[in-house]
Amino acid sequence: MDNKITTKLKLPQGRKPAVVVEIGNDWLKVMEGNPSAKESFVTKASFRKLVEIKEPVTAALVKIFKDLKLDTRGVIACIPRHLVTVRILEFPSTNPKDIRDMVSLQVGKQTPYSRDEIIFTYKTIGVNAAGYTRVMLVIARRNLVNARVEVLQKAGIEVGQVTMSSEGLAHWFHLAYWEETSPGKAKVYDDVKLDDQAVICVDIDSNYSDFIVLRKGKLVYTRNFLIGANHLLGDDAAWRDKFGEEIVHSMGLYQNEERDAKIVQLFLSGSAAHIPQLTEALGAKAGVPVVMTEPTYQVHLSKGVALFEKDEGRFVSPCPLIGMALDAGALELDLTSSELRIKKQMEGRRKQITVTGVLVLSIIMMLSTLFFIIFYGKSSYLAGIKKSVANIEKDALGVEQMRSSINLVKGRLDARKSSINILHEISRLTPKEIYFTNINIEEDKQTVLQGRAAAMSNVFEFVTTLENSPYFENVQTTYTTTKKEKDTEYAKFEIICMHEKDREDFETDAPKPEPGPPQPQSVKE
Repeated sequence: MDNKITTKLKLPQGRKPAVVVEIGNDWLKVMEGNPSAKESFVTKASFRKLVEIKEPVTAALVKIFKDLKLDTRGVIACIPRHLVTVRILEFPSTNPKDIRDMVSLQVGKQTPYSRDEIIFTYKTIGVNAAGYTRVMLVIARRNLVNARVEVLQKAGIEVGQVTMSSEGLAHWFHLAYWEETSPGKAKVYDDVKLDDQAVICVDIDSNYSDFIVLRKGKLVYTRNFLIGANHLLGDDAAWRDKFGEEIVHSMGLYQNEERDAKIVQLFLSGSAAHIPQLTEALGAKAGVPVVMTEPTYQVHLSKGVALFEKDEGRFVSPCPLIGMALDAGALELDLTSSELRIKKQMEGRRKQITVTGVLVLSIIMMLSTLFFIIFYGKSSYLAGIKKSVANIEKDALGVEQMRSSINLVKGRLDARKSSINILHEISRLTPKEIYFTNINIEEDKQTVLQGRAAAMSNVFEFVTTLENSPYFENVQTTYTTTKKEKDTEYAKFEIICMHEKDREDFETDAPKPEPGPPQPQSVKE
């Protein structure tokens, strides 16, 4: 059932506006929030479907930032929850240095990838009476994060922090629906005391849902499953049943880890309000009161600002972006790569040197020729630094060329992954009922097959055949649709095949979803 909650949103004061960008699988989200405003919070927003953008994403970002007059410095890059892996670990220490060392040792056991292929971050979520510290470890593929950062950088946008959407969702829920009271008092919602109990928030986005648990107002658990508004708004009731089963299963997993915490309420956010009879169905399965939330509840919008156009709000959730933009300074998780951090440090030092040079030059210009020697010495020192930087750049270029040569040799030694062999394997496995309109092979990465089949069953049989091939792993159907042309029906499809040992399903710790409704088509005919 629906329980109405009345709370008052308290905004952090004195902080500059923050811009958040999320490049998801099917949506491009941009939002600016001003937490220092007294009556306005969300000042600017843009939500665009990627398949409707006819230009490169970089060009689209440039246009959005220009049209909305957004600050390109220190932008927060939001990584969707289903593209990262989260683990809750427990360590027998409360010393931050010991915990950091233990996390560094454990991270290699939580992923099949090498340390060079991943980026990880963590935060402490609690300490029990026995002195054990619980830690939330977040891991992401380096190339996945770098790809999004590079898109922003090419658009002239400076990335200040990279974090996952679950943290923003927790901030949104805490500020909008978690009533703050004076110390020592219990937090109460509908006569339910929340001082040491667990509250669940399930945020429904277009293609996935984020299940988070908050305890004492803090994020302590997160899990995602690949069921979103695109599935739940369809006519197939089986998706709603599966959605309820996933929530019950997630509740059970959390209770197995935190037996002393009782789950007292379940909140639904994002596009949940547009899904009919969802609270009634979940209330019976979950066994706890279900509350339907509103993304903009207690969140003020600047005059003339609308989050969505037409009915886009039915399919996408703005809650994580609102939470990040509202209190960017409180975000603890940072998936920024070491390369980007080093680059920032170098840029900071360069600016410091530039400022120092300007100050020194100003002082010298005001002084007499007595200080000319000092000026000359500073200039010589600066020239020496520039010469050293130039020498380092030459050495770095040589190392990069050597690395490229090594990768080229490795590619030649492993001929199994060459395009011709992959093409031969595809030709060998393709039945006569299927023909292709486009084959895109990226060596060492993936192969994208687009084409037609006589029937939908032929596509599924072909997917099974590809999965049995030693050349491919994690074969996925991006979309399948039935077309009719001149009284003849055929199945149109797109299949993505990961090459051997290049799996992309690491980014999620949720099980694969069953085939659902067709996803938005991302290629032109």
